[in-house]
Amino acid sequence: MIEIKNLLPLQELDCQLRDMKRELEDIPARKEEEQTRLQEHKANLGEAEDAMKAEQARIKELELEVQSCRDQIDKYRKQQMVLKSNKEFKAMEIEITNVLTKIRGHEDKELVLMEDVEAARSNVTERRKELEAEEEAVNLDVAELDTRMSGIDAEVSSLEARRAELLGDVPEDMLARYERILQRRDRALVPVEGGICGGCHMKLPPSVAQNILKKADLVSCDHCGRLLYMA
Repeated sequence: MIEIKNLLPLQELDCQLRDMKRELEDIPARKEEEQTRLQEHKANLGEAEDAMKAEQARIKELELEVQSCRDQIDKYRKQQMVLKSNKEFKAMEIEITNVLTKIRGHEDKELVLMEDVEAARSNVTERRKELEAEEEAVNLDVAELDTRMSGIDAEVSSLEARRAELLGDVPEDMLARYERILQRRDRALVPVEGGICGGCHMKLPPSVAQNILKKADLVSCDHCGRLLYMA
């Protein structure tokens, strides 16, 4: 049986592989977060555009109202031409004046709305600039993540090839026990220093050190189950 501490290079390699694979698993979620961030800016732009369109629609409604009033005045003017009494003519003038007053009211509202439209248009411009800047940033971040993913894939392949080489002299029973522990712990192999387990930091019986030195079998911590070796 090989000495347990000879498995340390394998453990370091396995820990690197584990970290890299976890990072690989995280990259799609990180890319999704980037797209979510971009969607928020798109939503902001959409809301700004909708607000501007709503103001423009209100102006259009007022313009239609004004045109309707002007048509009404034209109608009254034509009716005046056939009126027979001065009283009826003056009554029609009053109607026309009332409609003109309504037109002025609509036009005053239109001026206010035009200012609102300009403010809304400025907001749209600002939101669009923010979106364009965010798109550039997101595209850059996603490209970097893709590059990192390719780099990790290459590193993982290299490390796995190296791992296969290290496994050549490791007995199957020792490897199986080591891998089971590593699935549950940050480290499968930990040193004993001053009678203390390097994994859980619990005090170990004196006999543990003696059994490790005998090298007759794998020795594990009774508290955490990690395999022990003398530092």
